Amino acid sequence: MNKYILDTDVVSYLRDRESIYHSQVVEHLSRLNDDDIVGISAMSIYELTYGMDSFKDEKLKMIFKNALKFLKQDSDVNIFPLDANGASFFSQLKLQYKNATGIAANDAKKNDFDLVIASIAMGQEAILVSNDGIFKRLAELEPKFKYENWLK
Repeated sequence: MNKYILDTDVVSYLRDRESIYHSQVVEHLSRLNDDDIVGISAMSIYELTYGMDSFKDEKLKMIFKNALKFLKQDSDVNIFPLDANGASFFSQLKLQYKNATGIAANDAKKNDFDLVIASIAMGQEAILVSNDGIFKRLAELEPKFKYENWLK
């Protein structure tokens, strides 16, 4: 059994049938084992809500709105919470990322949501699925962090 956490971008691709990545996400999901667990992080709910409320592009707003509606109505959706276990991973990841990249403290703040999502995945011993480049870098820095990009 594997545990997968879909990042916000992957959830968006899944809910947008017109996305060039939609079929790839669906295909990967269909290949998972019956005992595999798939979910999202609580942070993705926050990001989707913000996207729905902030985008001026009506199509993007609708994609995020549909994704949120699906997540809230489907009782089988696993939403992985913020917890103390993930907090310790967050601290490790952020320090590793800052040291490896030399990024300034203020600039590093813009990556906090991604670092929290990665930390939730680590705390859950889950594989994070994303198309976001920062996660590839984090996986190179931290061997305990499991990451897959289904959209290559």
